[in-house]
Amino acid sequence: MRRFAWPLLVVASCGAPAPEPIQGDLSAVLERGVREGTDGFDHSAWDQILSKYALENGRRFDYAGLRKEEGVLATYLDSLADADLGNLRGPELEALFINAYNAYTVRTILDRVSENGDFEIESIRDIEDVFTREAHVVGGFRLSLDNIEHNVLRPRFRDPRLHFAVNCASISCPPLPTDAFEGERVEEQLESAAANALGSPDYVSVEGNALVLTKILEWYGSDFVNPEYRGSEKSLPAFVSKYANEDVRRFLEEKKHEVEVRFRDYDWRLNRP
Repeated sequence: MRRFAWPLLVVASCGAPAPEPIQGDLSAVLERGVREGTDGFDHSAWDQILSKYALENGRRFDYAGLRKEEGVLATYLDSLADADLGNLRGPELEALFINAYNAYTVRTILDRVSENGDFEIESIRDIEDVFTREAHVVGGFRLSLDNIEHNVLRPRFRDPRLHFAVNCASISCPPLPTDAFEGERVEEQLESAAANALGSPDYVSVEGNALVLTKILEWYGSDFVNPEYRGSEKSLPAFVSKYANEDVRRFLEEKKHEVEVRFRDYDWRLNRP
């Protein structure tokens, strides 16, 4: 249990990976894209997959169904591998790396589903080094899921809403976006992702006199209160209040001086139907 006074800056990362900018050639390529890029990127194949296989507003994913026509995913991943990152505009890069994280996560699970739809695993964490192995190619660079999230997305784009856009194939993850992120719409899509998660009682609720939050807000609490991050606030309750449902907002308005905060246990079981 923690008590957060609204005016105070709260930092709560609890051992989660720190955002450390990627180094080397990829860093230079990304800098060039942000500075000089003019191109867009076609995510229609990923959009097609999400529209068909992301179920229950993104809370579940039909891996077994996609297994029967995984060629569409293979084509999209090939396009990510060949992307000319240095010619993509900043928002296009942000959208691409969000989609890359989610698409490669789906591919990782799909590799553990047999042709008849049987699953070899119960959780993504059953896969050895699943977040740290450099098995995913983006723009010619071989990266891990951690590289994409903690070395590209978080430190470069500095937006706490990213935590509601990437999906780790688990029940307690924020919903998988049901359409592909696009550079021209990435701002409104991030806003929608945050609202979909934090407005749901599955991620934010009031229990007795406590505000109960998704574990993500404990693991990455520093991102939500870091003044260098877009849309950050001085406390977790203050950030949550921007997106919470009416019951939660009313509770927070009544608790003007101090809020007791608890964090939910995280359910790592696969987000399969």
